Amino acid sequence: MMWIYARGKYEITKEKKDGFYFHLSSPQMDGEYRMHNTKAKEWLLERVDRDLTNILEDKVPIMLADSADKIPANKDDYFYEVKWDGIRAIIAIEEGVIKIRSRNQNDLTDRFPELTNLAESFRISNGIFDGEIVCLDNKGRPDFKKVIARMHSSNKVKIEKSTKSNPAYCYLFDCIYLDGRSLLGEPIERRRMWCNDSIKKGSGYRMSEAIDDGEALWEAAGKLQLEGIMAKKRGSKYQMGKRTTDWIKIKYRQSEEVAIIGYTEGEGDRVNTFGALHIAEKIGDGLIYRGKVGTGFDGQKMKEIIELLRKVEVIEKPIEEKPPDEKVTTWIKPEITCEVKFASLTNNGTYREPIFQFLVDY
Repeated sequence: MMWIYARGKYEITKEKKDGFYFHLSSPQMDGEYRMHNTKAKEWLLERVDRDLTNILEDKVPIMLADSADKIPANKDDYFYEVKWDGIRAIIAIEEGVIKIRSRNQNDLTDRFPELTNLAESFRISNGIFDGEIVCLDNKGRPDFKKVIARMHSSNKVKIEKSTKSNPAYCYLFDCIYLDGRSLLGEPIERRRMWCNDSIKKGSGYRMSEAIDDGEALWEAAGKLQLEGIMAKKRGSKYQMGKRTTDWIKIKYRQSEEVAIIGYTEGEGDRVNTFGALHIAEKIGDGLIYRGKVGTGFDGQKMKEIIELLRKVEVIEKPIEEKPPDEKVTTWIKPEITCEVKFASLTNNGTYREPIFQFLVDY
């Protein structure tokens, strides 16, 4: 099977003894290139102007999934993948360099050195990939506690030792930019093909496999005690920074990733930390208030959290609701996220019986 990568015009701009320069122009790409005869029948193709995308530095708002508790009724319109219980990551590659960023645009490259060898991992010179970094247990299942420990470690000696004792792997599931061209408007099936073709087998990067039978995958995920599965709509495009039903996460555990938007004053043994955290779910550019969470912490974790929260900019209340304890609340920019487990949603949209699980990214 073949398809047109880009349709447009080319122009030879300069003839050289050992090759030539040419310009490509189309709605998908625009750039100046050089064909260079290195020896005999071997040629080198290189781009000579600056890429219009600053791959290593530009922020990439990731596409987000909607939530459901069962497989979609129109199940044949989707294919299905394992929901990897790890750290969502954007992998940016350019000119021999790999940069790893979290969904909140924090640089994680130094935390996972085993994932930075371009020659061993990829067959392409530049691109942007979407994936999940995981550490595996002795049964080959993702272990979130192990990967979060890797992300929070900053000691170079410990990081180096961890690459052997607790190695990280990255399961890629999308390719949104490749060799000078944005793939945002391409259907997901093509993006996955390009993603798979870019990875070298046997490296720390692996393709997240997709299957048609969602019910079978859901059953298998339950038996293996995995977090859940993902349903992705066939033919869908990559919508940067948007939460959409084109991707649906179906989880065994009722939990959600939320932003910490404030904290209340502590009393008693919490007087030096906080009483509870105000949390909200990010939907597009807005916030949906999900209530307060005040359980699930130990003393040490509360000290770590309050140290982080006090570094975040204090702001006016970012929501319209009138939450409890408003007079003793410090409101902050929604920069720090955490995972919260809960029983259900109340009638006013807050979480019933919320329990703090862990910080996601900082």
